[in-house]
Amino acid sequence: MGVPSVIAALLLAAASALIAQFPGLFAPLAAARTIAVTPAASIDADVAAREAGRAIDQTWNDLRPLSFEGDAAESDCRVKPFAADARIAADDTPYADGLLVEVTFDLVDCAGWEVDQWTEQRLLPGGASRAEVERALRTLARHAVTDADIWAHLHRQRAQRLFGEGLALLPGDPPTYLYSFYKTPDGKMRVAVRPGGPAWEAGVRGGDVLVRLDGTFWWEYGTFQTQRRAYDGRPHTLSLERGARTLEVRLGAPLELR
Repeated sequence: MGVPSVIAALLLAAASALIAQFPGLFAPLAAARTIAVTPAASIDADVAAREAGRAIDQTWNDLRPLSFEGDAAESDCRVKPFAADARIAADDTPYADGLLVEVTFDLVDCAGWEVDQWTEQRLLPGGASRAEVERALRTLARHAVTDADIWAHLHRQRAQRLFGEGLALLPGDPPTYLYSFYKTPDGKMRVAVRPGGPAWEAGVRGGDVLVRLDGTFWWEYGTFQTQRRAYDGRPHTLSLERGARTLEVRLGAPLELR
């Protein structure tokens, strides 16, 4: 067996081990090179998303756009028809000096985990017509697609991993559980979690309310220190509230690509 064959066999074995450990981590083979295009719930976003899909189809020769209206973060990747999702948000907001038109391209993986984001803006005259607004939305959507395409060229290996397998991680990246903490206006600390990742497989779900971290109330650490602990790659114990239920989750091994 030659060197390339040995390397391929090792990569296949590593991927098989990861799939066995985290079965929803990767998108299926049939989803490779397919990117969903998901508009936010607005008329402006619908216009921008349609144009973004056309731009991807015309300029990203190796990617297929797929219209999608669900939430990628609601489930893991094992049966997804896409490897990545372009969430398109857009609006037009009146200000004293004109009408600000804005389009945001939020690139996430097949389970809705954030990869990168680009925002394009244009200030129109205050009396701009709806036709002018839609023209600006389409132009900004194309610019945002170009921004994402530049990112894919600058981060070629990460982009290939994302669009080929549905996960934008590379060997050498820090160990991760693919979850984070965020504070909501009601003062609670909640959990965001990537379906199919280690924290998800341990039992954490998006929107869970964090009460204690390793047996200590999170506010005793403070907001910043609590949020940092989600990224330290250590197997914390989380005391969570989910509706009327209280549960304790002990994280296992983190995800680390070798």
